[in-house]
Amino acid sequence: SGVCEWSRYSHVHVNVVSKDMNLRFHEIPEKVPARPGIYEIYTNDGVALKVGIASNLRQRLRQHARSKQSSLKFAHDQPGLSPGEVRSKQSILAKHLYFDSSISTEYDLTSEQGRQTFLNEFCHLIILETETREEARRIEREKEAMGGYRYVGRVTRR
Repeated sequence: SGVCEWSRYSHVHVNVVSKDMNLRFHEIPEKVPARPGIYEIYTNDGVALKVGIASNLRQRLRQHARSKQSSLKFAHDQPGLSPGEVRSKQSILAKHLYFDSSISTEYDLTSEQGRQTFLNEFCHLIILETETREEARRIEREKEAMGGYRYVGRVTRR
């Protein structure tokens, strides 16, 4: 698993902001720097949801935390939308969650409020600050190649 294996990236000038398994989405404004880096999102049960990078970690993670319905553009308002009929303007995580009915039965992930509550109550973050976005991209590619993330690439219905 990719949890807290940041030490293997000692060849990159990095600053571990948090190895705390309890860094929550509501803590982003106070604890996440407005700097380049990489982040991992996990459920409280240890399911690795996503690895991602950002030029500004705070801003990027706030976009995920908001998980705005208005950021999802639907091709039509009929039931049975496919992932190809929904575009995500800010957070691909919102689209992944929208189409993942198997990750949680307690939260309505097709609603903005349900996704926000799920992320705030049932997920945590691991953050790694890097000197540049390019360094973060190299680490992200390595971590994705190791596998284990639920959401990588194209969105699928689950």
